[in-house]
Amino acid sequence: MLLTGLILCDPETGPASVREGDLRISEGRIEALGDLRPRPGESVVSGEGLCCFPGLVVGHVHLCQTLFRNLAEGLPLLDWLRTRIWPLEAAHDPESLRISADLGLAELLRGGVTAFQSMETVHGTAEVFAAAEASGLKALIGNALMDSEDPSIPKDLRMERKRALEESEALRRAWHGKHGGRLRHAYAPRFLLSCTRPLLEEVAERSSLEGARIHTHGAEHPLEGEEVRKQYGKGAIRALEELGLLGPGTSIAHCVHLEEGERELLADRGCTILHCPTANLKLGSGIAGIAASRRAGIPVALGPDGAPCNNRLDPWMEMRQALLAASLRDGPGSLSPWDLLRMATSEAADALGFEGAGRLRPGAPADLCLVEFRDPFLGPGGDPAEKMICAGGRDLVRHVLVEGRFLLRDGRPLRGEGDPALLRDRAERALARLLGRAGFAR
Repeated sequence: MLLTGLILCDPETGPASVREGDLRISEGRIEALGDLRPRPGESVVSGEGLCCFPGLVVGHVHLCQTLFRNLAEGLPLLDWLRTRIWPLEAAHDPESLRISADLGLAELLRGGVTAFQSMETVHGTAEVFAAAEASGLKALIGNALMDSEDPSIPKDLRMERKRALEESEALRRAWHGKHGGRLRHAYAPRFLLSCTRPLLEEVAERSSLEGARIHTHGAEHPLEGEEVRKQYGKGAIRALEELGLLGPGTSIAHCVHLEEGERELLADRGCTILHCPTANLKLGSGIAGIAASRRAGIPVALGPDGAPCNNRLDPWMEMRQALLAASLRDGPGSLSPWDLLRMATSEAADALGFEGAGRLRPGAPADLCLVEFRDPFLGPGGDPAEKMICAGGRDLVRHVLVEGRFLLRDGRPLRGEGDPALLRDRAERALARLLGRAGFAR
């Protein structure tokens, strides 16, 4: 297939390499870029007026929470979890989990996402894997591990250590590496306060033996930090290190409140920070020092977190929020639009193990996001990264391809359960039943 007349924008090479050209796809990979001529019988798709970016890679989301959008407002992190999110997650059944995942996946796709990492709830994660399989997106998914005796955790959300790890094992056997590695599993201990020390130590051991990835939260909110220090006598990052959980396959959401020396520890261990600026602002957690983390050599991926603490799953908005938050915290220019674009493509792809993705170069997977560049409100000046991050958004996304296959064409999803009208009706019915089970009847 040949895509013609594009504006080609590779975040890896930056503004100097932006140019007009064509892109040829063969066997799911980019074969060539430049001034190309159609081959006999080759499918040709006009890209006139479109800018081609690598597909976006989301580092941190909770698809199981999409159904809870707008239902947990005006609360700090621990109250938000204990009084709203955990009771709602505990009330999920397979039907509500599937519609929550379908809804979140449709929104990610509409924003130009081709790969993502998601932490799900304690039970029913096979439904989320099935939704990801149907969607065509690349996914790294884990079932949340929570075995703490904390009375604020609902009984139906707490799973004894042996059973929780068996659940992870079953998911790993069933889904990890499926479809040529498009679907993958990660161990997902929720955070230090929801897990016992034996569970965390066993996750560390299993990860080391299996070469498995770990996805968790840490150093998110000051009150969380106080409780972690009471339990462990140290900050979250050093506690994770003590438990053996830090390494190149570990990604930690938030890292807003890093203590002295913890940034250097993360860099030394090769961990990834998952930056969620909108969620951190909404829950009053603070603004992470992302510019300093990247200077220290820590890979950073962006994520919207869950719909109830954002309330959008829009990667372009997240890039803009990260840019503005960094400007406020560290000064204008501390992060550039191109920095953010790399964090949403190549840097995230490398950090999460999606090999070669996030780039426009021969041999890379043909995971592509094509956006409308003739919109007058983008303005005539500026380069592609500046235009899309500072003035654009997901409404300009026209086509999304994963390994050369269209998943979104002319703004319409082609696979899975992506019809927005059908999703809305299913979501309304499922939410009404879930709220009844949770005791939150509307």
